[in-house]
Amino acid sequence: MQSAIHSENLDGASTGFLYAISQLQQEALKIAPPSGTNRLHARGGLPGPAFFPEGLGLCESSLHGGALPTIMAIGHNFGCADYRTKIDSAGREDDKATWRNLDSLLVRAGSRPELCYRTNWFVGLLPGKGQTGKFLRSPNQSYERACNRLLIEQIKVLRPRVILLLGPEVASRVYQIIPALSPWRGSNRWIDIDRSSIGHSPRNVHIPAASVTSNIAALLHPSFGAANQGRRMINMVEPISEADIIRTALQA
Repeated sequence: MQSAIHSENLDGASTGFLYAISQLQQEALKIAPPSGTNRLHARGGLPGPAFFPEGLGLCESSLHGGALPTIMAIGHNFGCADYRTKIDSAGREDDKATWRNLDSLLVRAGSRPELCYRTNWFVGLLPGKGQTGKFLRSPNQSYERACNRLLIEQIKVLRPRVILLLGPEVASRVYQIIPALSPWRGSNRWIDIDRSSIGHSPRNVHIPAASVTSNIAALLHPSFGAANQGRRMINMVEPISEADIIRTALQA
């Protein structure tokens, strides 16, 4: 099922971008979750704002040809099958906590939500009703490589000035496509990221497979970031809010 693209009154750049993302969504739907891990295929097809690949990862205005995004936010995975079914009738998820809290964070950082494209590291849905938990019970290199290739293609299309990594699960894996971020490899505590040799928000990071250079920021997952921000800041060498981390990353 393909997401609807509203092509009327769009300029060439908007039309080309939306078409490219819709094509990548179709590639995402071909990625088979690894056998034996009880993970489900992505469904796609949400016409309104929703994280890629269930939607096109864009705010309403961008779906209708608004400003092209310059920020990429990468979550861990879309969520569970029960959640996906619940939002199917609405065709969107921008009224849910993760989307709303990320919007709020972007505004506090001095940016605009429509400038943010939202995607996920893993393609597929968790089974049942649990929205959190370890996505892979055991490593599966072919599956991770397929997800990595898809994410690199998204970076090539978007060429983001800033990449926001939502949660340590993403930050700890990102070295797979951005070798310069290897100091975060395997990190499962924020102190390991915040006090690493590159800190929590390295600038001008080269992404060789995409031929792109971006500022990177590792953030708490917005679904519960506000509640945990104070605890994270305690262990920072120089305490800074997540909004200020983004604000700094947005600066040229």
